[in-house]
Amino acid sequence: MATHSQIRAEQRYGLSEFNPIKVMQEIMNDRCVQVSEDFKKFSRVFYVRYNNRYMKVVTDYNVSFVKTVLPYANDFNILEKLINKLANNHTIAA
Repeated sequence: MATHSQIRAEQRYGLSEFNPIKVMQEIMNDRCVQVSEDFKKFSRVFYVRYNNRYMKVVTDYNVSFVKTVLPYANDFNILEKLINKLANNHTIAA
């Protein structure tokens, strides 16, 4: 049975094989940009690159699991920060 985040990823991004564990690995390896955090909703929102797509992902406040996947918003400043961050990570790794 598919999880809520897998259903939302398929609906919003067309990803039928969404793996929340891979997304969590990207977040834990600091290959993402945190967009917001909301203690009242006990959540954090990140932009993450997954299968060469940028996704808006919601986790719990402690960042231990993916709650849902949000529709893409045209926030190019945050995407630009993510692209620059990822480029720096690849430079350091090389």
